[in-house]
Amino acid sequence: MKILKFKPDVVITEKGLSDLACHYLSKAGVTAIRRLRKTDNNRIAKACGAVIVNRPDELQESDIGTGAGLFEVKKIGDEFFTFIVDCKDPKACTVLLRGPSKDMLNEVERNLQDAMVVARNILKNPKLVPGGGAAELTVSATLKQKNPKLVPRERPNAKSLVTALVLLQKETSLKRKDIISAFVSCIGS
Repeated sequence: MKILKFKPDVVITEKGLSDLACHYLSKAGVTAIRRLRKTDNNRIAKACGAVIVNRPDELQESDIGTGAGLFEVKKIGDEFFTFIVDCKDPKACTVLLRGPSKDMLNEVERNLQDAMVVARNILKNPKLVPGGGAAELTVSATLKQKNPKLVPRERPNAKSLVTALVLLQKETSLKRKDIISAFVSCIGS
């Protein structure tokens, strides 16, 4: 087998492996994982620094991932999971979620996904707009302060915009009415 000349510890493939190939890999002390999802395969390649190749003939020394520290298989509940941990410079990871029910797990997964997207967006563009109507109320407060300095014919438009911004926030967030009132009084309504 051409793969064995690179002396791998683990061979991972999205496709199947014949029984004969599994036999030779096992005889050489190589663990084989087959029929892996493409997304998982991409993550593993990123985590351990490997390059995915389509055919064994194309395999080169530089394609071999050497960044993985420990490879192990654990049984959790009724299922077996493969762990590749202690990677040197991982560019990907997996979060294993466990819970009492599928519904609870789905909810936790959605919340975690939302949190990770927020974290990614903040890392990409470290600017944050506070919620709860703070942006609208800040714009309305600034317009109120600048209203006397505006040209007389622009003042009614600015006043209408201020009223609309405050009204918009009050209408869309009735539960936060007390907070909005306190904020408006702080900025000098």
